[in-house]
Amino acid sequence: MALKEVYQLNLNHGFLPTILRKDHELVILADKIDWNAMSDALRSKFSLRGRKAKRLRLMVGLHFLKHIYNLSDERVCLMLEENLYFRYFCGVDCDMQDWLSKKVLNPCTMSRFRKRLGVDGMHLIENIIKAQLFEEKRISTKLQIVDTSAMEKNIAYPVDSHLLARGIGKVVGMVGKLKKKGLSVAVRSFKRLVRKEVLKINKLGRGRRDRITEGTKKLIEYAKKVAKEADIATRAQKKKVKATTALVIDGLKKQLKDGLGLLGRVINQAQKRLEGIHVKGKVLSLHEPDVTVIAKGKRRKRYEYGAKVSFSVERNGYILGHQEYHQNVADINTLDQALSDWEQTFGELPDELGADRAYFTSNPSEIVSKVRRAAIPTRGRKRHPDAAKAYFKRIQKRRNCIEPLIGHLKADHRLDRCRYSGKVGDTLNVGFGATAWNLKKWAREIKNEKQKVA
Repeated sequence: MALKEVYQLNLNHGFLPTILRKDHELVILADKIDWNAMSDALRSKFSLRGRKAKRLRLMVGLHFLKHIYNLSDERVCLMLEENLYFRYFCGVDCDMQDWLSKKVLNPCTMSRFRKRLGVDGMHLIENIIKAQLFEEKRISTKLQIVDTSAMEKNIAYPVDSHLLARGIGKVVGMVGKLKKKGLSVAVRSFKRLVRKEVLKINKLGRGRRDRITEGTKKLIEYAKKVAKEADIATRAQKKKVKATTALVIDGLKKQLKDGLGLLGRVINQAQKRLEGIHVKGKVLSLHEPDVTVIAKGKRRKRYEYGAKVSFSVERNGYILGHQEYHQNVADINTLDQALSDWEQTFGELPDELGADRAYFTSNPSEIVSKVRRAAIPTRGRKRHPDAAKAYFKRIQKRRNCIEPLIGHLKADHRLDRCRYSGKVGDTLNVGFGATAWNLKKWAREIKNEKQKVA
């Protein structure tokens, strides 16, 4: 797609600002955010050829609105057509007649934009917002507060029997697509038998444990037969096909090989479970194979399935860093990366560091030793030597503010469950959620300052 530039006057330069409240948070943010710098930074993501793309301010602004107000792609696109403040914030270019007759954006465009944006594009957007906050002296780099949380993925509860059934259906579907392209391939689907075994497993009542074991064994048998027949399909060839069709067939074969690999892992872990053997690195979802099990010790929910996220917050409550881990790492093992990212972003390490007792270690690493003061309580009953000092109490009091902050991120800014796909989707979800928190806080501070002056 090519980048689209528009230089004509629009509603935002006409009557629209006169009928909107100037103290509204979206009006304040629309005038404060450096949209030009954002467009220049993301210009490399687009080509000068091809069909014109949507404006960068529109796409980035919609993602900000989505995470500020906790909306879906469909809902935020619908609100763009109905809400004047949404239009002003995104800088929509259209006249009144076009506004009333034409749909502004298809929700599918947002998912395509996220794929184009990537992790590096998300970091560029975050850095521009951080630079503006730093220039206005709203953030301080002297104190860093760190904590971790689990961000769940949008997957069903992982059960081997259900994974086997879905894996069989997925592989059979891929072979069917190859058959439509003209390859002489065929795989028995076992659709009726698989459904019968799944219903038997899900049935409650006496003897359910035996039914689960028996049904899982049969599903393993069906999965092995499907995998054996589908493996032959990956080597099937068709003579005299178009170049474009050949590329499609190669892509489908690659997807089939990946699907067979996942199905093989599910078969292996199901067999080991029946034998009473624990398997590390289990497949918990076929469409999200990178999901891991995270045990946070919560009474309400012992295990969460997703990614572990480390947050870095400064003294005033702005989020200035985050890292995503797709394994259940200990909190202390995330501290060095959080400090390194802080140093890389601001050019220096913080003077003070605050964290909970999960980050305590008797042998701190080299980068942690460079911090002048670290207020981290010790584990066990023995108190920290500096626990009674004023600086330790002050930092720990400020550290407590990160707990409700993470709660707001989950409840209000879509970090309770990540609906974006893959590892890149985790970073985008956390990045937009953290930026939404910073923007909302920024607008609130500006609004309070104007009210005090008035």
